[in-house]
Amino acid sequence: MKIIKGGITAPNGFLAGFAGCGIKKSGKTDLALLFSVKPCIAAGTFTTNKVKSGSVVLSMERLKKGVSQAVVVNSGNANCCVGRKEIRDAREITALIAKRLNLKSESVLIASTGIIGRPLPVKKIKKGITGLIKNLSVSNGTNFAKAIMTTDTVHKEIAVEIAINGKAVRIAGAVKGAGMINPNMATMLAFFTTDAAMEKQALKQAFKESIYDSFNRITVDGDMSTNDSAVIFANGMAGNNIIKKGTGDYKKFLNAVKFAAKELSRKIVLDGEGATRFIEIIVKGAKTDDKAELAARQVANSSLVKTMIAGGDPNWGRIAAAVGASEAEINPWKMDIYFGDVLVMRNGTGTDASRSLLLNIFKKREIEIRIDLKSGQGSSRVWTCDLTKEYVHINAEYET
Repeated sequence: MKIIKGGITAPNGFLAGFAGCGIKKSGKTDLALLFSVKPCIAAGTFTTNKVKSGSVVLSMERLKKGVSQAVVVNSGNANCCVGRKEIRDAREITALIAKRLNLKSESVLIASTGIIGRPLPVKKIKKGITGLIKNLSVSNGTNFAKAIMTTDTVHKEIAVEIAINGKAVRIAGAVKGAGMINPNMATMLAFFTTDAAMEKQALKQAFKESIYDSFNRITVDGDMSTNDSAVIFANGMAGNNIIKKGTGDYKKFLNAVKFAAKELSRKIVLDGEGATRFIEIIVKGAKTDDKAELAARQVANSSLVKTMIAGGDPNWGRIAAAVGASEAEINPWKMDIYFGDVLVMRNGTGTDASRSLLLNIFKKREIEIRIDLKSGQGSSRVWTCDLTKEYVHINAEYET
C-alpha cells in the first residue's frame, strides 16, 4: 500500500466541484459536490442522535438501496430543527442536482454541517449549483475537502493505492470535523471513494469495521452532533475481480480502508477546536472490552483530565479519579497508570517518578496514557485532545 496524491478524486471515475454561495459570512466556499461517472454501490453510517438533520434523514432513506452516484454537501448551515421543511429542502436541492447530471433523484445524497435552527438558504444553493457542476473535475479533490470545512483549521484528506489481482485499486477520503466530536458514530462528515469492484455486502462490512476502529475511537469534547454522516462509494472502475467477504483480497481492501480512516481520525483530533495535544488512552486488563472502553471514554471525556494536559500538568490523580467514576468494574488496589513508558501509579499508589521527566512528556505534541486494571483480558483505545481556552473562545462565539 502506498499513499498517493489527489484526495477524494484519486480513484478512477470520481469528480468533485466546489462553489461559494453565501452561506458562510466569511465568503469562503460552502458548497461541494462529489460525483462518480458510473453508478456506485454505497454504504453509510449516521448519527445516533435522536435529533437528526433533514439531510441525514433523506440520505439514510436513500442509502437503504445501497446504490448512489453523487453527494452534495453544504457547510455553514446544519439544515436542522426547522421543521419538515428540512426534508423538503433536501429533496429540492438533490432533485436539481440529479436533473443537471441526468440522474435519478434517489441516487443523489446530501450532507449538511453548520449552525442549527436556521432554514437552509435554498435559493442561494440553487444559484450555486450551476457553477458547482460546471467546475466538476478530477483535480478538485482538495477543493472539495476545503469547501466542507466549518471550524476546521485545516482540510483533511487522504488517498492510498493497493494492488488486487494485478490491478491498481485506489481508496480515498475527505472529512471535516474539529468540535462536537463524540461517538457513536463520531461527529463529522466523512466521504470515501474507491474504484474497487466488490460485492455490496463486502463493502458494507468493510466500512462498518473501519468506522468502528477509527471514527468511533475518537472524542474531542464529548458532544454529539445532529448531522454525523460517513459514506463510501465504490464504482468498480479499477477492473479487478469482484472482491468478496472472507477472501485475501477483502482483507487487503479492509486494511487499506482502516488505514485511511484512522489517518483521517487522527487529523480530526489534532485539529480539535483549540487543541494543542493529541492523546491516546489505552486501557487493558479490564474484565471485558466493553468495560475497558467505559474506562477509556471516561478519562477521554473528563474536563479535568483534558485541562490538566492543556496546562502540561502531569496530575495522574485525575486519571485515577476518572477511571473510578466510570462504570467499569475495577479494583483500585490493582490499577497501574503510565504516562508514556513512565509508571506513575502502581497498585493504586503513586510512585516516585521524576517530576522533570513527566513535565517533558507533557510538552510533547502526542501523549500516551496507559491504564492497566489487572482484572481480566479486556482492552480498548480512545483518541482525544486537550481542552484549552481557545476551545471556549471558539464555541462561545460560534453563531456570531
